[in-house]
Amino acid sequence: MTQLMTQLGYLLIFQGFLLIGLLAVGGCGSPDPNSTAKNGAEEKLDPSLTFKDVTLDQVNEEGEKIWTVRSPLAKYRNEKKIVNVELPQGELFQNGKLLYKFSAKKGEVHQNGEKILLQENIVATDPENGAALRGQELEWFPKQNLLIVRQLIGTHPQMEISAQEGKVLTKMNQLELQGNVVATTKEPVLQMRSEALVWLVKQQLVKSDRTLEFDRYLCNSVANCAPSDRSVSDRGEYNLQTLVAKLENNVQLTLSQPPINVQSDLILWSLTAQTVTSEKPLQAFHRQRQFTLTGNQGVLNLPTELLTVTGNVRATGNPQKPFNLQANLMVWDIPKEEMEAEGNVVYQQANPPLTLSGQKAFGKLRNQTVLMTGGNVVTEVVP
Repeated sequence: MTQLMTQLGYLLIFQGFLLIGLLAVGGCGSPDPNSTAKNGAEEKLDPSLTFKDVTLDQVNEEGEKIWTVRSPLAKYRNEKKIVNVELPQGELFQNGKLLYKFSAKKGEVHQNGEKILLQENIVATDPENGAALRGQELEWFPKQNLLIVRQLIGTHPQMEISAQEGKVLTKMNQLELQGNVVATTKEPVLQMRSEALVWLVKQQLVKSDRTLEFDRYLCNSVANCAPSDRSVSDRGEYNLQTLVAKLENNVQLTLSQPPINVQSDLILWSLTAQTVTSEKPLQAFHRQRQFTLTGNQGVLNLPTELLTVTGNVRATGNPQKPFNLQANLMVWDIPKEEMEAEGNVVYQQANPPLTLSGQKAFGKLRNQTVLMTGGNVVTEVVP
């Protein structure tokens, strides 16, 4: 047995492993090295050997540590050059620097230094920022600087995440999430859902090139209230530092206060400035008043509930008394239901039939009360 352990020890060292405290070996003292080498050529190793209290250290070609694995019970499979470990704990390193501390129910350590595989009840913790990755399977590929976690649930001081799979590109400090991705920020409370998200940790940016659902909550947890505001877009990103969401392509934003739906191909939603801005054609629809306002670009100030729209502005609504107003610029005071329009203003209503045109207009569209001023005001009444 002593002779066999010596042979196995040499084998593992040559493959890049250092095994510490493998098994207390009894017997008749140290074997003769010449005898060991001779018998080693004639003997076949067992297909698997079991050891207790194992420590496995792996280094790269530069001599830098890439992992340490400790296990109370390990089985070496010579045919695959793999060590199966039970209840492994240890550390993962990059360029000699500690990346994660981990624990799991079981795992595989590959002798060639290509990867570690952990399975079931996995917890990997970043000691630098306290982030924790939990999952059912983890693979560490040190040569690719790649960590993969499947059935991922992650916590971070800024955000909580879940996904079918997460890939950590450790050199780029980037997390790529795939499959039923849910990311929830803590302050303010926001939730993003998509089939794919990329988290650029250093830049504090979360982005997706897939359909993105974005919800805002006014309470301290998504479990305690319904979302106050919601958006859906073909793609988007959220800056965790500036608290600005950039939503692109087929954006539909539903606000609770004011009760406005905004549609555009580009919306910047600032949670610090409390503004909704679009530099592309947009449509705003007041759900209660049934008013629709369109234009080339616009800004909605959420605290004051002032909507400013410029370029090819058109306002329509009131099914009972339909009207149509066109201008170059319009400011809509939503709570007061007042509007101010400027530049080539044309106002039309159906009952009674009336057309007004001028440079400026003030009034309440709901009551069809309009005051036209500036330039040559033209009034046309259709009998």
